[in-house]
Amino acid sequence: MTTPEIIGTSGAGFATNPAFRALLTDASDATGADLDALLGQIADMELLVVPGPQGDPQALVVYRRLDAYAVEIEYLAVAPAVRRQGVARALVNRVQALEAAMVVARTDDDAIGFYRDSGFQCSASATDPRWPDRQRYICVLPHVPLVRNPETDSSSVEWVNGSPAPVQVAVVEPRESWTDDFAALAGRIRSALGPKAVSVEHLGSTSVPGLLAKPVIDVVLAVDDPAAEADYVPDLEAAGFALRLREPRWYAHRLLVAAEGNGLPAVNLHVFAPGCPETSRMRAYRDWLRRHPADREAYARIKRSAAHEVNARGGGMGLVMDYNAVKEPFIRDLYAKIYAD
Repeated sequence: MTTPEIIGTSGAGFATNPAFRALLTDASDATGADLDALLGQIADMELLVVPGPQGDPQALVVYRRLDAYAVEIEYLAVAPAVRRQGVARALVNRVQALEAAMVVARTDDDAIGFYRDSGFQCSASATDPRWPDRQRYICVLPHVPLVRNPETDSSSVEWVNGSPAPVQVAVVEPRESWTDDFAALAGRIRSALGPKAVSVEHLGSTSVPGLLAKPVIDVVLAVDDPAAEADYVPDLEAAGFALRLREPRWYAHRLLVAAEGNGLPAVNLHVFAPGCPETSRMRAYRDWLRRHPADREAYARIKRSAAHEVNARGGGMGLVMDYNAVKEPFIRDLYAKIYAD
C-alpha cells in the first residue's frame, strides 16, 4: 500500500464542495439542511482529508479530543474509487500519530469488520438514537505507550462508607455460573442506564475459562464522564449497586459493588471513560490468558500463593489490596510480555 497524501484542514473550506459533501453524507446519512447543520457541528473538530488529483477530497476523517487519553472519530468516509487501498487505515493511523492517544470509534455492522481488521478492540454498545434499529459497537485502538506505561497515582483514593476491613481472601475453582452471573449483572446495568452505558464488559479472572478466582465478578462499565456521578450513580443505586470508591486522579475510576439485600452476585463494577487505557490493558490481559494455558496456570499458582500468604500474615484474614500487591510482580511481568508480543 502506498501511503496517501493526508492534509489537515477545516470543514469551512469545503462547505460547498460536492465531493466533500458526498463523503460526509456517506459517513452520516445527512442530506440537505441536515447536512448543512452537520457542517456547522464539525466546524470546531479536527479534519483530515485525502485530496484527489484535482484537489477534491477522496476521503476524510473528522475527530475530536475526549480527554487526556483518547480521541474519538466522529466520521470516516472513503470515496468508492479509492476503497480497499488502505486509505481508511492510513487516516486512522495518522490520527493516532498526531494525537498520541487511544482512538475511539462507534460503528455498526456495516463497518465493524474494518475496525476489527485494523486492530481495534470492539465491544457491543448502546443503541444510537439516530439509528435505533442498528447494532452498535464501540471500538478502541490502543496507543501502546499509554497502555504499556499506565498511570499509577493512587493518592486520590476516596473510600465511601469507610475503608475496607480484613476478610478471608479466598480463591476458588472456576465456576460455570460466572458467565451467567455476568449476563445478569450486565442486563441490570443496561436496563438502568440505557444509552448512557457505552459498553459493559466482563473482565478480570472470572472472565477467563479455567482460571481460579475470587468469586467476585469484575465488570467494566464505560460512561462518557465517570466524574459526572449524578448522570449514572443514582440509576445504578436504584438498580441495587452501591458506590464504594473514587480515584479521581487514576483515570477518574469509580467502583461500585452489590448493595446488601439486593440479590445481586458479588461484583466489582469498575467505571471508566471510553478509550481508557486501563480498560484496554485489562482486556489484553484477559484475552492473553484465554489463549495461553501455561501463563494461565502460572497465574493460578500465584493467586493461590498470594491468598495463602495474606491470610497467614493476618491470622486467617487479610486485605484484598495486600493480596493484589503480592500478585503485582507477576502481573507486571506478564504485561511486559504481552506488549512485547
